[in-house]
Amino acid sequence: MSTPSKPSVSSPPQQTRPDIKISEAILTLAEPLRAHYREPHRLQAIISIAVMAWNIALFPDEEQSHVQGMLLERLPPQLGGEDAGVLLRTIATLIARKNLLYPNVREYILTHNLSHADNTVTLTVGTAPVPETIQRRSS
Repeated sequence: MSTPSKPSVSSPPQQTRPDIKISEAILTLAEPLRAHYREPHRLQAIISIAVMAWNIALFPDEEQSHVQGMLLERLPPQLGGEDAGVLLRTIATLIARKNLLYPNVREYILTHNLSHADNTVTLTVGTAPVPETIQRRSS
């Protein structure tokens, strides 16, 4: 005599979290710059720029230049054109590294905190998954 089986119910698919730690990915992304600048204030700036580049890389290619333009509008006026150009080239390099090293990681970085003691750098990040495509809001 067989026992009737219960109907199987599958739960809805959940978005999978990446197998990597985003904080480690950001440190890896920024490594070429971190190797040149060890001062805490410079390291903080490098990580902030790497986080910006990571988030910009999540936008479609055609939207990335607009997002970078919005960033430029918010820069302090005392930064000259050459400084802005260096910043944009640095962001472009970091976006290319993100796309090369972590092309399928779709986590938006909401918060980050960098701390360092002795020669140890610790980065913590707060993230949220993003859909396969994101767009800027229309103004």
